[in-house]
Amino acid sequence: MGQRVRPTAAEMFVPADLLQGILVVSSFGFWAVMLGLIPVLLFRVWLA
Repeated sequence: MGQRVRPTAAEMFVPADLLQGILVVSSFGFWAVMLGLIPVLLFRVWLA
């Protein structure tokens, strides 16, 4: 029973890493979408 304390303590640090990873991926995805939409918008404006 005493050995089960370590996995729970390690699991407490997992959500922080997951949140940081999600923030990095979401910010990267946001910039990827922005950089991907800007040329498309410019191209559509150029066509119009």
